[in-house]
Amino acid sequence: MTITGHKIPTPISLTPHEEELLREITFDIRGCGHETARASCIVASQLAKSILAREAVPEIRLRFFTDAELKIGSKKSRKEVFESNGTIGDAILCHGHFLPYLKYFIFGPDLDDQVIAAFCRQAYATEYISGGDLPDLVTTAKNATRQRRRAPKESAQEFFKLALECGIDLNYARSIRDAVYKMRPS
Repeated sequence: MTITGHKIPTPISLTPHEEELLREITFDIRGCGHETARASCIVASQLAKSILAREAVPEIRLRFFTDAELKIGSKKSRKEVFESNGTIGDAILCHGHFLPYLKYFIFGPDLDDQVIAAFCRQAYATEYISGGDLPDLVTTAKNATRQRRRAPKESAQEFFKLALECGIDLNYARSIRDAVYKMRPS
């Protein structure tokens, strides 16, 4: 789907084999039992290797994981955090804490389609986002967070991802994230 020549973030296309693997993964492994969690991690590793090998993951989604500049509050990228904790190479892909990143790689920002479309429409309304456009984008993000009764902390991260996927400057994307993050929980 596009809005005036701009692509709206969507899930990536999976091969039939990858779709099979996806059906075997439980992304929220809290409380699901050790065997289910372990099996999900093994299958997730296979799926991650497959989509990475065929370069199916959008560059910005990979950067979210590998670029320290996109990890607010840290000098290390998310990948570097795994490595500093002793999880290196393919072992990262089968770690339980990698599951949320794989989910993002596949599905994009965890927001309703209508919210994504509305935010993108606003982001793409002008050729370049300026500081003057920021209040409207912040309002859209905050209103969606309130209406869907999401925790501001979770919603902030997803709007940060969405802003980056819309090509919004990193500093503006951070401003949107920070404004949502500072909301009072509903």
